[in-house]
Amino acid sequence: MVALRKHRTMTVAEFLAWEERQSERHEFHHGGIVAMVGGTVAHNQIIGNIDRKLARQLRGTPCRVFRESLKTIADDSVFYPDVLVTCAKLNDQDRLAAEPSVIVEVLSDSTAARDHLTKSAAYRTLPSLTQYVIVHQRAAAVESLRRDGEGWLHEVVSGEGGILRLPALAVELPLAVVHEDTEVPFALDGESADEEER
Repeated sequence: MVALRKHRTMTVAEFLAWEERQSERHEFHHGGIVAMVGGTVAHNQIIGNIDRKLARQLRGTPCRVFRESLKTIADDSVFYPDVLVTCAKLNDQDRLAAEPSVIVEVLSDSTAARDHLTKSAAYRTLPSLTQYVIVHQRAAAVESLRRDGEGWLHEVVSGEGGILRLPALAVELPLAVVHEDTEVPFALDGESADEEER
């Protein structure tokens, strides 16, 4: 992602109107506009793996899964989550996802700090959000922040036998499926995935 410029007086509504006129996607955080750039093969494969697995498991429920192109508003900011699940009713022409229940971001070198700090803080202001998941692509590991009353439980799942549980959706995502068809190693080689990404 590339920061473009600061708009001290731009509101979320003004940003949404501005972005409609752009040929590329942008995110917006407290006045700052950030251009979206393409990801790696692993990044796209992981997103696709999660999207397909969730879509199959959520079929027949009110919940729907979206990837990369649907915006959500959180803490006066506008983001394009890599994967988003909402159980709220949406219209076919909606460009914003109402009441996301689960949000997933796949780390890359250029987004690691934003995903861990900026987006994590913003997403957790959403009353509807039950879980925020950060997926590593340098090692098979995921971090989960799950709402627990007034706080959030942090869990790290790793390894080929690891399973990410999404209790609010009654869904499980094996890491072997999340990282399928990638060269992402399942062994952490003594280093945490978090250290590798930074």
